[in-house]
Amino acid sequence: MSTKLFVGNLSYAITEQELRDAFAQGGRTVQSVRIARDRETNRPRGFAFVEVATDADADSAINEWNNKLLAGRPVFVEKAQERAPGERPAPRPRPPGPGAGPGGAPGGFGADGGARPMGPRPPMRSFGGPAFDPGPARESGRRHNTKPDRKGKEKKATGRPAPEERERGKWRWDGNDDY
Repeated sequence: MSTKLFVGNLSYAITEQELRDAFAQGGRTVQSVRIARDRETNRPRGFAFVEVATDADADSAINEWNNKLLAGRPVFVEKAQERAPGERPAPRPRPPGPGAGPGGAPGGFGADGGARPMGPRPPMRSFGGPAFDPGPARESGRRHNTKPDRKGKEKKATGRPAPEERERGKWRWDGNDDY
């Protein structure tokens, strides 16, 4: 009968093959190795399960590797504890990060981090004033969609005349930059 071992505090860079080779030292038969990965990012979570052939192999692996360095980190090795089917721990609440909104969701809007709020938006209220309803009074979707009309197509006067005006003698320059 095989025995499953829990191996904790693993380096994130370790591979299943390196773990298999380490636990196979001393003549142990390693049947399977599974490094736990995050569901969303697929990054290693820092622990693994190693299945060995016998209880004697499990005890010798615990004695050899518990609190010993493996890939630069002291690993924790013990027999894995069976969980009853359907028994799952409650998910840990995620701490709100920068820009997190209500419920710790990124961006403050849904669990998917989308740019739209979930459900209808309540009317905005000013302090002490009546409710503001931006309903049908708006003519278009943009708040400021028109530009002020220009009085004429006149160019703004700059300090220098155009080159053609310089040639016609409307502007005189004596070569001195001292004004």
